[in-house]
Amino acid sequence: MAVETAGSREGFEDPIFRLAPKEDDGSRTSGLYRYQAEVAARFCLAMLTQESVDYIVCEWHEDFVIAFCDGAVELVSVKHRQHDQGPWTLSQLFQDGGLAHLFDRWVGCDRASNVRLRLFTNAALKPARDNARGLARMCGPQPPLTEGSDAMVKNVARQLLKVRWKQPYDNIPETPQVNVTDIIFPEGFLDQVSGFLAVLAIDHDQSANHSITDTNIQQFLLPAIASLELVDVDTESTYRDLVNRIEKANRDESDRGQLASYIVDPARVLNNKQMSARIARRRLRRATVLDGFAYLRTVVPTYVRGQVPIKAPGGTRLGRKLAHGQVPSDEAAHAERLRSAWYVTWSQQRSGLVGDAADLENLSLEVTDTTFECRGRAEQETEPGTAYGRRMNQLLIQYLTPETVAATPPFKVNKQHLRGLAYQLADECHFYFSEPFDASAEGAP
Repeated sequence: MAVETAGSREGFEDPIFRLAPKEDDGSRTSGLYRYQAEVAARFCLAMLTQESVDYIVCEWHEDFVIAFCDGAVELVSVKHRQHDQGPWTLSQLFQDGGLAHLFDRWVGCDRASNVRLRLFTNAALKPARDNARGLARMCGPQPPLTEGSDAMVKNVARQLLKVRWKQPYDNIPETPQVNVTDIIFPEGFLDQVSGFLAVLAIDHDQSANHSITDTNIQQFLLPAIASLELVDVDTESTYRDLVNRIEKANRDESDRGQLASYIVDPARVLNNKQMSARIARRRLRRATVLDGFAYLRTVVPTYVRGQVPIKAPGGTRLGRKLAHGQVPSDEAAHAERLRSAWYVTWSQQRSGLVGDAADLENLSLEVTDTTFECRGRAEQETEPGTAYGRRMNQLLIQYLTPETVAATPPFKVNKQHLRGLAYQLADECHFYFSEPFDASAEGAP
């Protein structure tokens, strides 16, 4: 499959994105949708304590894609199986279990070296070395079972070619329909299958059959809360909201399109704004998951755990303005700390998309409006000709709160964040704590 280059037109859409995925009985029921979303939620929660994961994207063709900080990408397919259907056989894993689909997507991603594959299922695997459990043990770069691997590669190749007789896949070659044992392998196909098994993992977690919600909360959500030292978290609401968000993204018919090829090769995203926006709508980062936490009482920390407090660039003009308005030195030092807190928070929690500029401008306008109101009150409450900067600063503490700001910030903020933004705007000379003067001049008070 040709990869879109920097010279390709922005509206280009590879034919793979127009391929409608095969519908199956599991995807038609809300219960199985829920199971798939809960598996994705498990990986999202694990991301809170595992720094190796960069983000997770809810897919349409695959159930979700995991992007790692080192550039690796894992395509994950989730298959739920009813208890009365029994364990998966080798052939069923390819017919209904998603392995043919994963193979097709892997080849569609040019078998890139940074791509891994994972099948997650709630059902057991048929035992025996030459059946489903044997296949699972022969997967991965260092499989625990190697004896009989050549025979397994040929068996898998036959299963893929057999599935292709009845189901359309762009990247599985079509061969004449003969007895399975008489299939002639296309040139190079066995090497492809061998490479496929080397990047594949098969998880069969039967404990998730009836208790995946409890398991996810006990083994992933609660440890994350403890590790991050969060308090007053409403665990049930937090988990439910996360699953609902994933489920909604997976069912969003308005945003179809296979995204894996673009996630695998980030250069393609940079040259396709439409695809970049699609991925952003379906992407869950660590901060995004944390932002969705529900609390028994609303507490928005000024610095989230893991953020490093650093001094923001600039600050000279703010210091001069506060001094000119006769704001005490300790309050001025605190103002500088809050300006730095806003700098760190905005740098790390903004989305990185075009909409950030509009969000920041809307919020800045609201903050500046409130600041002017506080300045007007301060001038009225002080004697004419006397400094009103300290009173203005006190009024900012009182009136500049999330409840008084009509604009919707792109992430949750507290009153310290808003005052930090106000002090940043003062440093940029949007307002003063006194009559205007040249705060950039050397020797200015």
